Amino acid sequence: MTMRQLNVLIRFFLILASSISSAWSEELRILCWEGYATEQYTKKFELYIKQKYQLDLKLSVTNVSGPQEFFDGIRGKNFDLISPAHNIPKSAHWAFIEQKLVLPINLANVPNYQHIIPALKKADYITKDGLVYGVPIVYGHYGLAYNTEIIKEEPESWDIFWDPKYADKYAISADYHEANIYITALAMGYKKPKIFEFSELRDSDEFKQRLAKLASNAKLYWVGVDKAEDIKDLALATAWGFSFSELNKSDEKWKFASPKEGVTGWVDNWLIGYSLQNQPILKRIAEEWINYSIGPDMQVAYVRDIRQFPVNLTIKNLLTFNDIERFGLNNPNYFQENFIPWKILSKDDQYGFEVLWGQAKKSR
Repeated sequence: MTMRQLNVLIRFFLILASSISSAWSEELRILCWEGYATEQYTKKFELYIKQKYQLDLKLSVTNVSGPQEFFDGIRGKNFDLISPAHNIPKSAHWAFIEQKLVLPINLANVPNYQHIIPALKKADYITKDGLVYGVPIVYGHYGLAYNTEIIKEEPESWDIFWDPKYADKYAISADYHEANIYITALAMGYKKPKIFEFSELRDSDEFKQRLAKLASNAKLYWVGVDKAEDIKDLALATAWGFSFSELNKSDEKWKFASPKEGVTGWVDNWLIGYSLQNQPILKRIAEEWINYSIGPDMQVAYVRDIRQFPVNLTIKNLLTFNDIERFGLNNPNYFQENFIPWKILSKDDQYGFEVLWGQAKKSR
């Protein structure tokens, strides 16, 4: 069956269903990072689907804290749509694409894809055999955040986390131990791609000691995304930046530093689970949601509400000059030029990093 024939069939089913019952409904189950599918926009989308398809749609949204939850949720067919980072779908450990746990996306149903940053279109980490399995939502970094009320001058290096005067005055991620390993390696002068290679780090006693100190001197570990209550009153934090909007409404003003060693970066993508393999109508609705999320309304919201880098460059006229500059919207190569993209790890490296972090945490 051609894609055109499939679209005709879907429209036929929609018309047939709406003529049978005005109460026809469907549920789309989303597992994503907090802030990617807020009620304000899910309600708008449900109304849009109601008007377009005469379908009562319920978007059920669950927030996630780590990659394993994505894998378990999709493999168990408990969710239909997920938002993992670019280094996950082809991971040897989770292998979403290789194990056919996710479905190819019909880009004809995602017209806003044409506005995506060119380097993020049909990227190798999300394609196989010419098919696209994911659409980028936002991108960002595991950044060095500092409280300007406490630290008056922008930190120049990741090494600040090992300054004794900031012990017990910073927070780091509980879920992304690899990112904590990467910043430790950067602080010690390791260059990419060495920071992603377990074999380069495993035999260094100095590295293990530094990693243990990072783990033991943290005031707390934040879960999922950084929240205002996680880092308020602290001096430093690693962060995605989700907490900044709320923090900056208070007396505290937080900013990201630009450490001389660089920062690691990620691209989050929507993937459709194989739970929709035999549900063409609901898969079409999932593609409608993907298209909506990379459209102007939600892309602007991702900038204003959770301070993440948009993937749609056409929204510049909807943002302030400061946001255009801050989020690199005048430079389509901003991601490649300013971030060190997370590497897709081998099983050995992934397991090795897990062991290293487990040993480091024992010092707490």
